[in-house]
Amino acid sequence: MRQYAKIFLLSSVLLACEESTVLDLKQTPSRIVIEGLVTNKPNYQSVKVTRSAEFYASGKTPRITDAVVTVSDDTGLEFNFIHNPRNHPDSAGIYIPEGSFVGAIGRTYSLWVNINGDIYEARDKMLSVTAIDSLKFQINSDQQADPNETGKIYEMLLFAKEPQDENNFYLFKYYRNDSLTFFNRTDIYYSDDELLGENIAGIPSPVYFAAEDKARLEVYSLSRQGYVFYNDLSTTLNNDGGGMFGPIPAPPRTNLSNDALGFFQVSAVQEKESYIE
Repeated sequence: MRQYAKIFLLSSVLLACEESTVLDLKQTPSRIVIEGLVTNKPNYQSVKVTRSAEFYASGKTPRITDAVVTVSDDTGLEFNFIHNPRNHPDSAGIYIPEGSFVGAIGRTYSLWVNINGDIYEARDKMLSVTAIDSLKFQINSDQQADPNETGKIYEMLLFAKEPQDENNFYLFKYYRNDSLTFFNRTDIYYSDDELLGENIAGIPSPVYFAAEDKARLEVYSLSRQGYVFYNDLSTTLNNDGGGMFGPIPAPPRTNLSNDALGFFQVSAVQEKESYIE
């Protein structure tokens, strides 16, 4: 009994000494974050400009609403981007073309952003993207046995032909009833053509759908720089850096100048949608 009493007393002392500790993290200076997109589709062009937040910060990152943003192509044409013309509260920090502007395959586009006299630049080329032949759907037996979401048991099958005489890189986006969807929130779906092969014959989607859902797939072409960026970003999001005492993950490699974070992406887009009957 005396032995048990000593153990109980020691446990009580240890519990009494327990307290919450906030790590004294050395905060790095805030950095500009630019997320730009130019495509060959109307109404897809945008540039989002924000600042990075501190480690313990919550909510939206600080938005920059007074930048000067332009995009030009390799023929000398220049397009002005204006900030949130509809004054939508969820679009603070987002700039869209002042007039109608659609990118063209084969062109190289340059981004120029002026923030209080500090200049940030990037360049990317629009490469072609393989056409989507068709989409089909089938029930995934494992998902049917143990669905992660009720009723969502159908997987999308992609059929296409990928040219193997050139190096191609792709980004895939899946939509369920017009909402971008993921299996896990940190997932990024991208690939090179070596992984895909020439005949894309029913590659299953990583997300699932329910009967009567509207399913849509968007396929974006990526430059080599874009592929490296998304590969780095996926590694950062899904790797804890080796645990608490591991090295700090490095930010993804970018095409932006002046130590900015983010990426200026120029992509051709193929899309197809279908209802699951």
